[in-house]
Amino acid sequence: MDTESPICLSDLVPALRWSHPAQIAEALADPRLPAGWWMSVSLPRVTTTTGVEWLCDRLARLAAAQWDHLPLNYIVPALMVADLEPAMSGWPAPVREAVSGNVGSWDGLRRLTPADLRRWSHPTPADPAAVIVSVLREVFTRVSAVRGPRENTGPFRQVSRNATGPQPVVRRDVTGPQPAVRRDATGPQPVVHGSHTGPQPVVRDPGARPEAPLSTPASTGLVDLVDRAFRGWDQLEHTVAVERLFASEPVSLRALAPRLGVDRERLRRAQRSAEERVIRWLRSPEAAPLTRHLFALTERLGVAATEEQLIAADAAHPTIVPTLRTALWRVLVALMPDRRMYDGWLIVGDPRALRERTRQLLSTRQPGADVIELLGQIGIRPHSARQWLSTIPELPAEPSPGAAASSTGAATGGSSSPSSSSLPSRKPGASGLGRRDDGNGAARPPEPRASVQESPRCFLAPDHRWWHRIDVTVDHLRGGPVSVPDGYAAHHGLRPGSVLSVTGPGGNAIVLVWRDHPAFDSVQPLLRLLNAEPGDHVFVAMKDHRLDVHRLPGLAHLNGNGPTPLARALRLVGHTAPATFDEAVRLIARRIGDNENDADRERLFTRLRHRGDLDILAHLSAESRVGQPLAP
Repeated sequence: MDTESPICLSDLVPALRWSHPAQIAEALADPRLPAGWWMSVSLPRVTTTTGVEWLCDRLARLAAAQWDHLPLNYIVPALMVADLEPAMSGWPAPVREAVSGNVGSWDGLRRLTPADLRRWSHPTPADPAAVIVSVLREVFTRVSAVRGPRENTGPFRQVSRNATGPQPVVRRDVTGPQPAVRRDATGPQPVVHGSHTGPQPVVRDPGARPEAPLSTPASTGLVDLVDRAFRGWDQLEHTVAVERLFASEPVSLRALAPRLGVDRERLRRAQRSAEERVIRWLRSPEAAPLTRHLFALTERLGVAATEEQLIAADAAHPTIVPTLRTALWRVLVALMPDRRMYDGWLIVGDPRALRERTRQLLSTRQPGADVIELLGQIGIRPHSARQWLSTIPELPAEPSPGAAASSTGAATGGSSSPSSSSLPSRKPGASGLGRRDDGNGAARPPEPRASVQESPRCFLAPDHRWWHRIDVTVDHLRGGPVSVPDGYAAHHGLRPGSVLSVTGPGGNAIVLVWRDHPAFDSVQPLLRLLNAEPGDHVFVAMKDHRLDVHRLPGLAHLNGNGPTPLARALRLVGHTAPATFDEAVRLIARRIGDNENDADRERLFTRLRHRGDLDILAHLSAESRVGQPLAP
């Protein structure tokens, strides 16, 4: 009879039972598995769903980050009795060489801690996670192999043995989706599904269409394709690909160079070489399945789609690519030449320009026109339309054909009739689109947003000044303009067409000008003075024609464990001290100008969504799903 082991991951890794749940969830959470799966889901089902490589990679990262003081055979006690091949023939060459050059044998390795691995320097510095992955792979591969079915003498085994041609699919009632287990054989064999209510396994015809998907390995062909493409790369180029090209938080060259013991110029050359290599591979016939997938994906998602929609578009998207140590969907985003992630949205071009096109389109729509169809004209798919509208704080109400009606609507704050395609009603005085009559027949420039309190990335400090957060990009460092919200500019007295000059640290003159929209002409001297890097957060406040600044390093520059979602949310409002979830709700409410005594989770989430602070909202939402821990 085919049986499934009831062992779950925490049985093999006891440290999971006493570690902080939020830290575990950050490393091991996966949309294909239920919350807390490491304590409840059987290990064979996990490895069938995610693959052994994914499990080893996630657990190795967790061990290197959280348990670097524990010997490997304490993290996984099964290593104490594991009898592994001394030659380590199946291990990657760099790992095998590192083990041989530092401890010489498997017995010595399993007694070391991740911190010990980090100190290896011969023949080259070792990545502790890569070494731990190889160790764990030995254990979990054996655990998965133990689950192979015993010889079955029941009638369904006879069906498979005596058949002379393709056989129909024979099914039994099962308690839920079950993983597939293949029998060892010299040729193609049917897939046998185990863990069912009766003693007979399910026999499926090899040519039958696979069922969807708890079992995602069938859809991980893309993962294997990408993984193969990056195997065998030069170590430096591979590190650049992992840490910069495909990382969710790219590490700066300045931070990466000392870690690798090379100068920044050599890293730049390695990055150029890696980028060229990726481009050549994408043009090769081998990459055709991936390029077809990219084309189909962009057609499906349109010009704007949420991160959740991108991840859910294919079962393989959340799967980790072992060589790159990141999810496939992040690799796909990096390979898309025309779109980038902005605050949880995958967008073609400039998100501000797309929002402005949306406003213009809706301001001229005919009464009763279907909003979803209108948005389709600019490439926004129906499945994204409503969520996209919710990111635009100010939208015109039901428009009228003439300017007079428009003026009346602006004066009254009119709203459209509710319907399946209606827009959120406009608040009085909220719209700043179009031109308005000043009463003498002359057109006036549009009024800016009324309040800095409603502006994204603007926060009220204890000194009662409003600070604006600049998320530093490469373009900013090259001298490009830095956009600020209308409300923030208006708070400091600017109107369309006006200019404000302030003096920053070091005596640098910083100019804030309102052309099509308000923006600092350039803050390059300021960023150089602060030694800012892409990904850093620079908070600016203006008073009496002086500009004060405060820089928070980006997450890529932080040493040690990565912050929790709650800590990430707090950093985005300029707060770095520890706080509980409830304290964070009150603090963030105060920073966006609300009364902290009236603050609660739902009200704060609504306010953040209305302001457009979707990055903060995403981190708080992620934290609230795993409880209310203390932020590190």
